Amino acid sequence: MKKTDKDKYKILFVCTGNTCRSPTAEGILKKMLKQNGIDNVKVSSAGTHGLLNAPASLFAIEVAKTRNVDLSGHRSRELTRKMIEHANLILAMSQEHLDFINRIDKKAGAKAYLLKLFPQLHHASNEDQNRAVLFIKDPIGGSLRDYEQSFSEIEKEVKRIFPKILDLTKKR
Repeated sequence: MKKTDKDKYKILFVCTGNTCRSPTAEGILKKMLKQNGIDNVKVSSAGTHGLLNAPASLFAIEVAKTRNVDLSGHRSRELTRKMIEHANLILAMSQEHLDFINRIDKKAGAKAYLLKLFPQLHHASNEDQNRAVLFIKDPIGGSLRDYEQSFSEIEKEVKRIFPKILDLTKKR
């Protein structure tokens, strides 16, 4: 029996413009789920300041393509309260994204994490907030190499959390 979106575990990746980091994370996770025959998860992405319906950046598409991830059909979306409410898990690229999510929906804190800290902490401590190592740097406006570095970093994190995602989705 095919699962409807309503029955699926919903994961939402969040960055700023929804043209680089969050669509990359979405594409990587979708590919991993497909490779593992998992169809009970819906993965999406949005931006805190996303333009509506913009394509992924050219460098993001190009780098992803070399890694067999297709971002060519991606269209950006601006993060909404409804997206936050419907998500089971929200993974943000930086503390400012988490702060934005929590301003929109105070109840989101229990399911919103920094990608690099998941599943341990919902947010960086005050002491850690300035440590760039906890955040996925935005490659927008950068070189192809910046996008390659961003892709590799996101891929490493998605692979790291994949077993935990499988555990969460089995509970559905």
